[in-house]
Amino acid sequence: SVRELSQAGVGVVMITGDSKATAAAIARECEIIKSGRDVVISGEELASLDDDAVKALIPRLAVVARALPADKSRLVRLSGELELVVGMTGDGINDSPALKRADIGFAMGSGVQVAKDAGDIVILDNNLASISRAVLYGRAIFKNIRKFITLQLTMNLSAVGISMIGPFIGVESPVTVVQMLWVNIIMDTLGALAFAGEAAIPEYMKEPPKKRGERILSASMVWQILSLGVSFMLLCVAFLKYEPIVSFFESEAHHMSAFFAFFIFASVVCCFNCRTERVNILSALSKNPTFIFIMLLILVVQIGFVYLGGSVLRTVPLSSRELLFALACALLLLPINTVFKMTCKKQVEKNF
Repeated sequence: SVRELSQAGVGVVMITGDSKATAAAIARECEIIKSGRDVVISGEELASLDDDAVKALIPRLAVVARALPADKSRLVRLSGELELVVGMTGDGINDSPALKRADIGFAMGSGVQVAKDAGDIVILDNNLASISRAVLYGRAIFKNIRKFITLQLTMNLSAVGISMIGPFIGVESPVTVVQMLWVNIIMDTLGALAFAGEAAIPEYMKEPPKKRGERILSASMVWQILSLGVSFMLLCVAFLKYEPIVSFFESEAHHMSAFFAFFIFASVVCCFNCRTERVNILSALSKNPTFIFIMLLILVVQIGFVYLGGSVLRTVPLSSRELLFALACALLLLPINTVFKMTCKKQVEKNF
């Protein structure tokens, strides 16, 4: 657990009432002390140092032995002044001030109720491994929120964009009001359910921690939304007006039905593109069976709408050839997003 937290950029400091020699021996065994630069200090020695001296020690601090409850509060305060994000553990009444002052207070499940009330999270099994898992799942939740926002803004940009551009290119209603309701269900309700099931992948613990002022919408997300959203819109325009595509369909009714199918198929492709930062869009997909089920459900329902929607959804039955063509056009978003992930994303993160 200490190794996992260290890889995640989280420094672990042992604050104990044990003697200096005992605490140091246990800390070495647990890999809290990893080198000769790590500092082991007693509570008495800590009290003799002024705040500036303690701040200089904090980056290398590994063990505080014979510690008093006031030492915890002081270390939390000084770490906060250094702009560090601080988590503190505790189980007693005297630990309550430190638990309250810390950014995240971890109260032990065996501790007193006052400590539990002061803390933010209760560790039921008193195990550091549970804190490591809390960090992992916290990072996973943050990433899942970002994935969903990326999907939402990408689809909103493309849906609103083609609806505004449509009349200027001679298509009064590229997507009807009823069709747009189905699009909204996909990117709101079904999208949220699909991304909520994304697994907490161990590789998240090898990433550096987020800064205190980290924004939800990062620069790379903005560029991904713009690149994918604009590409989606351009494909929509081409599907509606490019003569070889228009002439591929039997009639205008077949063409508009196919466009509706294409739009939903492309939305599913966007879901796959947004669910992972990797080039391989199927990465860790088996760990989220809910996502697979929802994407299949969308495809089945959409095909049903094409053949059964009628005047309500402005659709007519398409031939298998026309339906596969709409799917093939939607899949063009895959190489576009792959190029972004392989080139633009690294450059954006470097510049920002």
